[in-house]
Amino acid sequence: MKDGMICVSHLTALDAAPELFITAAANAGFTGVGLRVLPPRHAPLQYPVAVDPARCKALRMQADDLGITVFEAESFAMEADASIETFLPGLEAGAVLGASVLVSGAVDPDETRLVENYARLAEAAAEFGITMAIEFMPSRPMKSLRDGLRVLNKVDHPNARLLIDVLHLIRSGGTIEELAAVPEDKIAYVHLSDAPLAHPGQEGLTPESRAGRLYPGEGELPLAALFSVLRSDIAVSLEAPHRDQQDLPPTERVRRAGAQTLSFMRGIRAAA
Repeated sequence: MKDGMICVSHLTALDAAPELFITAAANAGFTGVGLRVLPPRHAPLQYPVAVDPARCKALRMQADDLGITVFEAESFAMEADASIETFLPGLEAGAVLGASVLVSGAVDPDETRLVENYARLAEAAAEFGITMAIEFMPSRPMKSLRDGLRVLNKVDHPNARLLIDVLHLIRSGGTIEELAAVPEDKIAYVHLSDAPLAHPGQEGLTPESRAGRLYPGEGELPLAALFSVLRSDIAVSLEAPHRDQQDLPPTERVRRAGAQTLSFMRGIRAAA
């Protein structure tokens, strides 16, 4: 895990192909990126990088040349019919790209099967030198920090950790006190964004998550309080498809995201 990194996740400008996204992130001052290498079922064309080994190698060379790290590999969604064979191309691609973590949202409602599959994925990822980070979402069966911790403890694998998405934490009713009680070694890193404090309602959770976020400092989420209970050098990845900037070119969105996020995080870390 590369502590202290300030990255940008692909969802922030998902209409940017990986090549464009890496360049935009480097130009914006980010030190790392998250890339989709295995597309989720709802967006199968964004982006099937894992099936193209030559493209993976070229992306790694591009990132190295620009002095930026491919930090996250997505999307290893744990569906009910998931298997290690399904994920193997993504793990191989992640290793070529030099990814530190893979992101896996829990979609399977059967917790027993979910735990078994996560244990297998954690073990398989360890063989590639990649940490498995599981993500709870209030719109999914593993809805909350409490749910995520329960699943993580059942998985009981040293290569399994939690990804804390601050929007999902707050929208699921999570508190700073609950987060403060989580042992440091159970948290992989943070997905950062901002939003109004008002809950959008259950039907609004997914639209807000995918296209209605704000950059840190633009909304009302208790971000400073949240970071005050996390280790000061925790890695951060901005995941913020902006509510008001969808009509802008992706490179401009990433530029604005970098300016706002880097300034915000400088303030957070100066206050630590």
